Amino acid sequence: MKNYQRDIDDIQSINVIPKILNVISESTGLGFVAVARVTTDNWLTCGVLDNLNFGLLPGDELKVESTICHEVRQAKQLVVIDDVGTDAYYRDHHTPKIYGFKSYISVPIFRNNGNFFGTLCALDPKPNKLDNSKVVGMFTLYAELISFHLDAIETLREKNKEITTKNHQLATYDFVSSHDLQEPLRKIQMFCSLIREKETQKLTEPVKGYFNKIESAAKRMRHILKDLLEYSEVKELSDRYKFTNLSKVILRTKDRLATEITTSKATLLTEDLYSLKIIPSQIEQLFYCLLMNSITFRSLDRKLVIKIANTIGKGQDFGFEDPESQITYCEIIIQDNGKGFDAVHNEKIFGMFQQLEPSVDERSTGIGLAISKRIVENHQGKIIASGVRNKGATFKIYLPIEE
Repeated sequence: MKNYQRDIDDIQSINVIPKILNVISESTGLGFVAVARVTTDNWLTCGVLDNLNFGLLPGDELKVESTICHEVRQAKQLVVIDDVGTDAYYRDHHTPKIYGFKSYISVPIFRNNGNFFGTLCALDPKPNKLDNSKVVGMFTLYAELISFHLDAIETLREKNKEITTKNHQLATYDFVSSHDLQEPLRKIQMFCSLIREKETQKLTEPVKGYFNKIESAAKRMRHILKDLLEYSEVKELSDRYKFTNLSKVILRTKDRLATEITTSKATLLTEDLYSLKIIPSQIEQLFYCLLMNSITFRSLDRKLVIKIANTIGKGQDFGFEDPESQITYCEIIIQDNGKGFDAVHNEKIFGMFQQLEPSVDERSTGIGLAISKRIVENHQGKIIASGVRNKGATFKIYLPIEE
């Protein structure tokens, strides 16, 4: 037998179903109202309001032959009974005798493709005036509304399948980029080193310079592929959110950048930072990218100083409009006194492969700030950049706080 649990779950996921059933019961006085999945072999409760204490719950099943919904499915037409006792066709019908009702209505629910899903049905042990345009119109309208929601759920399901497929394709690309594309670059570097080692006496200085450029370009390409892989891997991992102290994340980032901080003689001034519910590995990568950006584009005219501060406030305190104005954010400010950049580049700076000026550091790929933005957006936050040429750059990160 086919498993119809998905159909039951779909109906249960439609928030308006309980309201529809309540409105029908209150408007008509019918004590039992249900949305049923009806097939050739099955009658299953998907949604129910049971004031008659039949005891049916979502997922419960009746013999389809014992129901009038079976006939609705076959004829693809609604059935309305005001009073079984006076109805020429149904007064001797087996279904009213089995379930003890006098009044009954069942309207078919069709999917957008014309397929029969089931019925919106209701009954009561007392006679009722149901066979009129008001009641039939209400049931028909609600059946169409349920059909609309089912089609929307199916459309969303198909879109999610497409996204899953595309994500799988991207994962395949990630594997290729991190393995197959890296291998030729490793060989280029290896053979360059071998040639310089074995043939060093035969190489002229200009040729040695060419080899240096080849090796440097290969290293840069490897860093680009690595950063592209990191960019593609940034996704929401809801099960990995943890309440984490940001100061500890900064300390781990400083450990990763220990060599660069020492070499650049940078000074990091950090306030006590708050604890937030975050994906720690991603926020660490965010701090890494931003601090590395400050180090890479430091000014040679002065010692690099990077300041890290934070505060908590409502979105309106930070100039956000509705609906963000009432959300509580942690504002994290990372400010340096490096080369800076012109204000016209405040948005452009987060684009892929965007470098406002060349960097002598082969590890600078122009992807780090794009990764930063993606991580922040993955946390439903915002990141804003501002710069002043020859004065420095400031990055403000806004991460929402659960209240």
